[in-house]
Amino acid sequence: MPKSILVVDDETVVVEIAKRKLEDRGYEVQTAFNGVEALDQLKAKIPDLILLDIQMPEMNGYTFIMEKSKVPEYVDIPVVVLTAYNEMEPLLRRHRIKDYLLKPLKLQDLIAKVVEVVGHP
Repeated sequence: MPKSILVVDDETVVVEIAKRKLEDRGYEVQTAFNGVEALDQLKAKIPDLILLDIQMPEMNGYTFIMEKSKVPEYVDIPVVVLTAYNEMEPLLRRHRIKDYLLKPLKLQDLIAKVVEVVGHP
C-alpha cells in the first residue's frame, strides 16, 4: 500500500504541483486548502505525513497543529511545515513538528524530505 501524504496550503499552484510530483513518485496524495479542510481530511483518512503551510485563511497552520494535537489518533502523524519564515525552531520544539521547508519550495527538497520522513512509496 502506498504511503499517503496530506498537502495543506492555500496556494493552489503549490498544492497542485506538490500533488502531481508526489503522485508521479507513487505516493497517494490528499489535499486541503486550509486547516478546516485538513481536519476533515484526517477524519476521512489518516495520512503517513502532513505537509502544512502556516499562513492560510479560515484556520491557519498553528491552529491546525493545536487542534490536531487534541485527537489521540492524530498526535503521531509527522508534520513538515512549509513556510516563508526562517525562524521555525521554537515551533518545531513546542509542537513536535518533524521539520520545515522554506518557500519558495524546491521540488527536489520536497521529495527528499518526504522520503526522509516516510520512506519510499
